[in-house]
Amino acid sequence: MDNPQVSFTFHDAAPLGVDRTAGWDYFSAPGEVYERDGLWYLTSHRAVRFAHQHPEIFSSAKAFDSLGSPVPLIPIAVDQPAHIRYRRVLDPMFAPRVVNKIDDELRRQAREIIAAFAANGECDIVKDLAELYPTQVILTMFGLPLDDRDQFMEWTRLVIGASGGGAGAAATEEQMMGAVSLFGYLQDYITKKRTAPGDDVLSKVLALTGDEAWTDEEVLGMCFLFVIAGLDTVAASIGFVMLHLARNPELRRQVAANPELAAPVIEEVLRLELPAPITPRVTLSEVEVLGTMIPAGATAMLVLATANREGRSDDIDLPTADLGHLTFGGGIHRCLGSHLARRELRLVVDEFLRAIPEFTIAEGYEPRVEWPAGTLHLASLPICFPPRGYE
Repeated sequence: MDNPQVSFTFHDAAPLGVDRTAGWDYFSAPGEVYERDGLWYLTSHRAVRFAHQHPEIFSSAKAFDSLGSPVPLIPIAVDQPAHIRYRRVLDPMFAPRVVNKIDDELRRQAREIIAAFAANGECDIVKDLAELYPTQVILTMFGLPLDDRDQFMEWTRLVIGASGGGAGAAATEEQMMGAVSLFGYLQDYITKKRTAPGDDVLSKVLALTGDEAWTDEEVLGMCFLFVIAGLDTVAASIGFVMLHLARNPELRRQVAANPELAAPVIEEVLRLELPAPITPRVTLSEVEVLGTMIPAGATAMLVLATANREGRSDDIDLPTADLGHLTFGGGIHRCLGSHLARRELRLVVDEFLRAIPEFTIAEGYEPRVEWPAGTLHLASLPICFPPRGYE
């Protein structure tokens, strides 16, 4: 949505800042399939699933052309048949058994971050936890030094700002320099790991040979995608999970007493509070969706958030948590990092409630998200709690 000649009045006017229920009702009210400001919205569960099931019509590659990335954003901005080649390599690297191997290290990192503020009696969940932890996890998965976290975060902030600025937004010189610096950093480590590989995702991709071998451009594209589509979304989900736990003390105490409840709580927050609530596609041919004709070359907006709420509660409903959701997408482009994201959220909840079982949102503060934006996330979440050492 970066065309300066088009006004996205309908999209940008959605009341999502404080009340996401009102915001998603706004998007679903016109119907299951409709057009506004030149964009076609698919809002019902069956409409979104139809698009997921027909990638030969609803192109992901074409939808991401507008970002103008200098490298291919692998695998999301690639259609079949090339998409199969990339997912065949990457899916096993992010499988649960792989995440299990580094579980202890990821837990240690979560514990260390929380310990840094546990004795203070206050913190900002977004700045002091949510932004830090996913960055460290990605650095760990890719075999990059944790000492580079803060610099990596700064580059990431600039890159995400450039890619999610909204309609007509052009990248600033600072954002461009951030992207160049990040590319240079990643290229340097690609070169190093080609000669001295480790036991990490980056090294394993670089170790591919023959017809399976990837070019440096392809590897950079994969890394870049994890920056613009992975870090911000997990950070946002951490913020939303902690927001709901802060607002619901009875639920929080139940989870603290029975850690197994963390999983369904997380699933329900993922269902209700999507960091990437609308995903774009471009139609490669004219298509009829639930009786409505969408022309070829149209931008279709798959509103996952409305599909998630259809026929279900607008609040956390643990008995229905196992019904699933579309937060991680569907079809061939279902989120590659879903297992890792769930593990990060579980470890954060476990370690946070172990260290800080009681907390409240800072008095007078109203949590809100910025909209329009590339992803939905809390700008800040200040909380207060009884100071204590980390046990």
